[in-house]
Amino acid sequence: MLLLLILTLLSSTRSRPESGVEIVNLSTQLLDQSGFKQLPFRLKPYNEGVYYTKLDDRLRQILINGRNWTQVTVLSKIDSLLEHNAKIGRLQQPVAEDYSFPCDLSKGRSPVPPSHITRLRPGDIDIVAAFGDSTHAGTGILALGWRDLLTEYRGFSYGGGGIESWRTVLTVPNILKLYNPNLYGYSVAHCLAVDPNSRFNVAEPMLYLLDLPFQAHVLIDRLRKDPKVDMAKHWKMISIHVGPNDMCAELCHRDDLEAFLRTAKSVMYDTFRVLRDNVPRLLINFVIQPEVHDMLNTIHKMPQDCKGKAYFFCHCYPKYKESHFYNAAERFVRMQKEIASMPEFQRDDFAIVNHGILRNISDLWSKNGVLDYTFMANDCIHFSQKAHAVLAKLLWNSMFAPTDYRFTEAWSHPFEHFLCPNAENLFLRTKGDQY
Repeated sequence: MLLLLILTLLSSTRSRPESGVEIVNLSTQLLDQSGFKQLPFRLKPYNEGVYYTKLDDRLRQILINGRNWTQVTVLSKIDSLLEHNAKIGRLQQPVAEDYSFPCDLSKGRSPVPPSHITRLRPGDIDIVAAFGDSTHAGTGILALGWRDLLTEYRGFSYGGGGIESWRTVLTVPNILKLYNPNLYGYSVAHCLAVDPNSRFNVAEPMLYLLDLPFQAHVLIDRLRKDPKVDMAKHWKMISIHVGPNDMCAELCHRDDLEAFLRTAKSVMYDTFRVLRDNVPRLLINFVIQPEVHDMLNTIHKMPQDCKGKAYFFCHCYPKYKESHFYNAAERFVRMQKEIASMPEFQRDDFAIVNHGILRNISDLWSKNGVLDYTFMANDCIHFSQKAHAVLAKLLWNSMFAPTDYRFTEAWSHPFEHFLCPNAENLFLRTKGDQY
């Protein structure tokens, strides 16, 4: 409680983001709308259902203020953070002004907005959004120390960030902006999700799959209230990245694995159903997490000084030597893919596409059997800005074809093997799995 009191006092003078706009916390109202139950706090998790506790309700604003104070303090030194990350190779190489974008932009937008999702071109996307966990929140991307790891560099997020341009920050929104300069919804600053500058990137660090219905309601609420969004006419694209926290820090603590999997399945289905029924003209890019053996292989290949950090953040790792936990983790990943592929989530104005861009990442980002530091943030768990740039390229490629590049160049350089819409394939992929 002393730590929380200190955070409150420190944040009392910095409770506003740099934009000067008051941070408004609507969590309790939206939790109720999402169907979460309020239950008494206890250290041991409840076996089944989605819920929040009275302790969560009372401490939420204190934690938001404390995180915002940390955010503002660290970002006051962002120039030195960028300089250091550039020196150690964690930033993408800037692209010179005399170098053109590798794709022809002339046919990337339809003369008239399409009425069917299968005729969607990249320039037809009017609104871009992202949710999920710390990856889309941009957690720790430029971090050099432990305090920096709490900072969210949301503008660099491969699926939801949009600061600068593709020349210095390759993200999917920064690519889409080339086809549609009026694109809206990407984060325009490094900030918390409650900051208005986050726009429709509502991702949160330490998010679990069970939190997805709440994030869906947060996003729907923002879309409906923003005067720049025409819910009926605008085509929208959401990127979702979630799952690692469940496999690293949640699944192994469940006494009843079957109950956990049932709840996860129900929550995933409800999330997609809510989005389908409330957000017309929507294409969802769902990034499927690697299989459990890929996750274990990634930790195994980490440099020695990273493994201690990995065990801290992914303390379920040793448990996967036990077959019942390993099998449950495999079913957890498979369940996500199966629900996203259900026929009821494919219709004229709605589609979910699975993307397996993280598969075998440990092999393709390794040198002599050891993971390359330049693709990792300082905590060895999150991605560097360079890695986000490569992931943006891979997701972009997967949006056009179920490509399965297995050679290192495609995974090591943002602009190697860059796919483009062309006369034979003008449209975004709306069916099929890349996994």
